[in-house]
Amino acid sequence: LMVRIGKVAMFPVRIFRRRRREEIPAGLGGEDNVEAVGPREGDDWEPLTEGEIVGARIKPKLRERLGTLAQLQDRYEGFQEQYFTESEKIERRYQPMLQKEHQRRQTLVHTGKFKIGEKLSKTIPDYWKTALLTHPTISQLMNSRDLAILGYLKDVRTSLLKNEKGFKLEFEFSENPYMNDRVLTKEYVMQNRISMGQNILKEIRCKPDTIAWNAMKDPALVTIRRNYKNGTISREVKLGQSFFNLFSPLDLPPIAPGTQLSEQEIQARQMIEREIQFDLDVGFIFKDDLIPQASRYYQTGLSKH
Repeated sequence: LMVRIGKVAMFPVRIFRRRRREEIPAGLGGEDNVEAVGPREGDDWEPLTEGEIVGARIKPKLRERLGTLAQLQDRYEGFQEQYFTESEKIERRYQPMLQKEHQRRQTLVHTGKFKIGEKLSKTIPDYWKTALLTHPTISQLMNSRDLAILGYLKDVRTSLLKNEKGFKLEFEFSENPYMNDRVLTKEYVMQNRISMGQNILKEIRCKPDTIAWNAMKDPALVTIRRNYKNGTISREVKLGQSFFNLFSPLDLPPIAPGTQLSEQEIQARQMIEREIQFDLDVGFIFKDDLIPQASRYYQTGLSKH
């Protein structure tokens, strides 16, 4: 099976459950389609193989129907794969036109001038900061220290990757006292196949690998100060929530065949999977929603604040 995330399917998942001799697959068309299964030695947790899931307890006639159903599903997904391929071609064809309009918007925001129409006398302040603050999901990623840095955010843009399947986000900053980097890039790389009608994530890359923060300017670092009765003071630095944690993506290392994971290791991997899934969701939010609709979010933010 595949865990589905928005527009993308991720992470193959194996099914585990306790086998019992009285188990009967539900929804297979009645008891006439089910063969009796005797007790197994060692009623223990073990993975169900594809054959056991699909046909081990199913009579031949229904098994043949299920085989045909699987073939139809393969044909359906083949057409879906063609659809994704053609959709990407259309998106690439329209990308130069969309980027041109994006550049016109940036000219208006930062210079107050527009190539078509009337010249304006003032620039538009805090355009991207306001748009991000207005978005219901992105705004939840920020802390108070992020806001000062996002005031220097000049542009957020997206484009398809040139030699790979996927897209990238670029966050451009003007000169500021917080970081040395001017452009932060995230790339979402997809595999050249689909599963369950969805693209499959291959990897997430960030450039640079680590943001070059100036001394004591990393907004994710929180200093906890404790005063004790004996007059001593202790300080502890912890990593807290920040919008810029998006530029430090987590990695999920593969599991070698036959490896037995502890409960703690399984929980840790599940947590990383959830973080990667959320990272991917945020990427699509910027690509398909926030960047093309930034002006609407900005105007909504003005009316609220």
